[in-house]
Amino acid sequence: MKTIKNKVVRLVLSISLASIILLGAVSSFEIWRIRHNTIHGLQGLNDQAATDATDALRTQKQEELLAMAENKSCIADTSLNLILNQTKIVEMAAREVYSNQEFYTQGRQSRDLPVNAYDFSCNYPPETLGTFSYHLRAPRSLMDPASIQEEDGVVVKARLNESALTDSMRRELYLARYLENALGGIRNFDNGDGTYSGIGATYFCLQSSGIDILADTLTTSMVEYDAREASWYQEAAKLEDGEVYWSHPIQDGSGRGVALICSMPVYVDGQLVGVAGSGGLIENIQEMVQSTSIGESGYAFLLNTGSMNVIANANPDEDSEINRCRDNLLETGNKELTDVMEKIREGESGISQLELDGKESYLAYSPLTTTSWVVVTVIGLDDASIVTHINELQENISAITRQTTDDINSKIQIMAGLFLVIALLITIVIIFLSNKFARRLTQPIYTLTEGAGQISGGNLDYRIEVDSDDETALLGQAFNHMTDSLKDYIENLSHITAEKERIGTELDIARNIQGSMLPCIFPAFPDRTEFDIYATMDPAKEVGGDFYDFFMVDQQHLAVVVADVSGKGVPAALFMVIGKTLIKDHTKPGRDLGEVFTEVNDLLCESNSEGLFITAFEGVLNLVTGEFTFVNAGHEIPYICKSNGYEPYKIRAGFVLAGMEGIRYRCGQMQLEPGDKLFQYTDGVTEATSQEKELYGMDRLGEILNRNVKADPQKLLKSVKEDIDAFVGEAPQFDDITMLCLEYKERMRVSE
Repeated sequence: MKTIKNKVVRLVLSISLASIILLGAVSSFEIWRIRHNTIHGLQGLNDQAATDATDALRTQKQEELLAMAENKSCIADTSLNLILNQTKIVEMAAREVYSNQEFYTQGRQSRDLPVNAYDFSCNYPPETLGTFSYHLRAPRSLMDPASIQEEDGVVVKARLNESALTDSMRRELYLARYLENALGGIRNFDNGDGTYSGIGATYFCLQSSGIDILADTLTTSMVEYDAREASWYQEAAKLEDGEVYWSHPIQDGSGRGVALICSMPVYVDGQLVGVAGSGGLIENIQEMVQSTSIGESGYAFLLNTGSMNVIANANPDEDSEINRCRDNLLETGNKELTDVMEKIREGESGISQLELDGKESYLAYSPLTTTSWVVVTVIGLDDASIVTHINELQENISAITRQTTDDINSKIQIMAGLFLVIALLITIVIIFLSNKFARRLTQPIYTLTEGAGQISGGNLDYRIEVDSDDETALLGQAFNHMTDSLKDYIENLSHITAEKERIGTELDIARNIQGSMLPCIFPAFPDRTEFDIYATMDPAKEVGGDFYDFFMVDQQHLAVVVADVSGKGVPAALFMVIGKTLIKDHTKPGRDLGEVFTEVNDLLCESNSEGLFITAFEGVLNLVTGEFTFVNAGHEIPYICKSNGYEPYKIRAGFVLAGMEGIRYRCGQMQLEPGDKLFQYTDGVTEATSQEKELYGMDRLGEILNRNVKADPQKLLKSVKEDIDAFVGEAPQFDDITMLCLEYKERMRVSE
């Protein structure tokens, strides 16, 4: 029998001897061949290493050049974002105020509003718009000619002609006082030394009158001004809601230097009510660019891609190609430079090599994200910092090559003599060690074999002890760990199974409790013939965040509620209970539903530590008249079934419940006739997703509703659910699906 021990000894000895013989033959030839080829090869390596080092250095310089362009671009973006964010703040504040005029004017007529803004000058009286340095600018047509005071041809003080103000102008001017905090945000950029970071002014111009409310840190003139004639106003007025206009660099209206203006239109109910804006001098950005130095001769410049003109250039040489054609860099006549400028104008960023001012140069460019500006950095390939570094690299590589050649010659001679001695010693040692190694290798295998037999027979208490310092000892420990793990697994499996069963039981109970809180007995009002109602809720998890409710407010009014809590599972279910209870408790006979949601929203915000919110729709049907009053807090729009079928009833959705304190909600009204139906649902219906990741959508919902125009509420909801299930197929349900249908069958008769 050939044992493993004998096989290992023979194999190791055969391989070792064959390797030594082969190595000796090959080495005898290769040692002398290497000596011959090394001298020639090192010279080639020297040249290649110098080339590679030069390329690596130039690549490094390109990366540094591009990184500097990107860094300067980021710094400029930071300054411009200050202006953009302040403009957005003023736009949002103005839209809020002018969208809720009745609230802020408390229902008063325009002629009764206390507008005390007739006298105005550059430093506006603090009692009009607060303690910050505000002043108004207005067209001369609105000024009382007798009150105009001028200095050097400039109006510095005037009085508005009250008879020239229309009711809408009075109202807009009165509402402007509520923009104080938004306009005053410019104070956040005060550096404490009389200067401001990036922003010099922020303003809101009224569309109907042209009056400009200005929060400015430095302006001391310009009372007479019609912003509607300015380009920043006219261009912004052409934009859609939410779009932003950035002006080209222009002279500041107060003569302080070159400025940049950011403006946005303010729309209310589709009508332009004014333009919000902020402006600031760009001297900080120009100084940042002009102070940039790269290497010995590199520089940076700032380019406006709108007109392709240079805004700032750190290269003082007026004869350079950049400075000669700074008004339009597409007209330099340099084909390579023109091609790069075309890439820059298309919004690209990167680095290019081209001939500039008669020498090869690198040109890196990085666009700003807020405007159409680009920061460009330039350095010549013959720059002293590059040339000096390349010469040093080449000299160092040559020295290393010479030293390496000498070392190789010396070591080859020593290796030739030592090889024969080492080969003989290795052969003797291998014969001795292979025999010892084979004995040591096979003994642990016998021990492991015996232990494996014990464990496979079911003896999990058996311990394998391997006297070895190699992998076989680790294998023995692994066998022992496996037996311990098997014992622990068997013991823990029973505990885990019991725990899963307990959790499943508790979730079943929670689902049943949640289901019992929703109206689930149908017909819900068997003694009422005026209407029929049916609702369902299918949670995505064991418990859900959707809920519905319907109840009689009094004998003549029926209330219906459909809502969706953000999130899923137990937290959403608990928040659902609170929201459902508050809505029902605050819905009283004759009470405005907008006030109900306003109070419920404030109560939910007080205890909303998890940041949840609710989209909700509540309506109250007058069973006598058919008048349906409703309020919507960010929920889906309902479908109304008239004689021509189901159609979505487009209503304006308010803000979600529990999202922000102090939100005011308004109710709407519609008229239902006998035979009309109302279908309301949550987003789990329209956002049901098929296996192909396609949404169910409102179009499919409208089709299935109109195929069941004559179905009663219960049959209608069943048909919609079956259609959703067929569309989704085997895809998992990601959201709760809740539906409610109310049919107004006949008017309630009221006894005389």
